[in-house]
Amino acid sequence: MYYSKYGDIMLEEYNKLKENNNDKIVFIKRGYFYYTYFRDSYIMSYIFNYKAVESRCSFPITNKVNVCNKLNELNIGYVIDNDIIYGDSEVYNDYFIKGYNKVKYDILIDEINNKLITLDIDKLVCIRNKLYEHNK
Repeated sequence: MYYSKYGDIMLEEYNKLKENNNDKIVFIKRGYFYYTYFRDSYIMSYIFNYKAVESRCSFPITNKVNVCNKLNELNIGYVIDNDIIYGDSEVYNDYFIKGYNKVKYDILIDEINNKLITLDIDKLVCIRNKLYEHNK
């Protein structure tokens, strides 16, 4: 069972579907988007380069056919619009690991970029010069 600080009603629906489909990506449709959470959001981020924000990922309903075709090609099971498509649970787990690492590294890269933006170039040059002098 997955929990969220959001108290999101979509999350309740997701949890209900996920109970019997733990090795499949579960999509919840709201408005013009499909949403997925937690492990599933990491897989979607890895395969489609969608941004996973706070363990949630979404894509527009206009991308449904492309997403389903790619998941079928990779043999990853999913639940969408009350349809259950079966896949290989080992493939699901492999892509989760890849997706988890991608999201983890994306967060680190964002943090590094944010810190680089705030750095003072003059200070960097000074530090570099001190390092060069120290290594002589």
